[in-house]
Amino acid sequence: MHPRLAETMTFVEEQRRELLQSFEGVDGDRLCRRTAPDAWSVAEILEHLRLVESGIARLITKRAGQAREAGLGDEKSTAPVLPTFERFNGTLQTAAMQAPETVRPRANVDISEALDGLESSREALRAAVVSASGLSLGEIKHTHPFLGELDLYQWLIFIGQHEGRHKKQIERTLKSIPS
Repeated sequence: MHPRLAETMTFVEEQRRELLQSFEGVDGDRLCRRTAPDAWSVAEILEHLRLVESGIARLITKRAGQAREAGLGDEKSTAPVLPTFERFNGTLQTAAMQAPETVRPRANVDISEALDGLESSREALRAAVVSASGLSLGEIKHTHPFLGELDLYQWLIFIGQHEGRHKKQIERTLKSIPS
């Protein structure tokens, strides 16, 4: 794997570990409870993360395939990629965002189903990254609905940042649900 992809995937995998640790050992029933009728349960948050990650995996596979067919060259740079996302961090940490309909979770998702789905979406992402490895992914752009134009490295970083944002939501949710 190219060093720039390895850098981004190390970040993404670490964020996933931290996300999963945030509710480790919590009873499954509690993970399926909402704090309010219009709030998401932990299981629903995980379902949302699955939907987002699956969509980004498809995006990377499609756009990298198109770029390869169009003759996009190999990645020459070894410069760090994570700093290129810093300008978006403030927006992600402070903005109140509504999930688009396409990535809203189904109501009453079972925690086992949510966890299985999250593992499946991660496998799809890993496969997408393998298929894109070696390409100059910084040259492939796609517009994010809130952040604007991102390159494919930044889309990967977004997954990690997004999971970090929802980890905080999970922690707040669990504090509000009685044991």
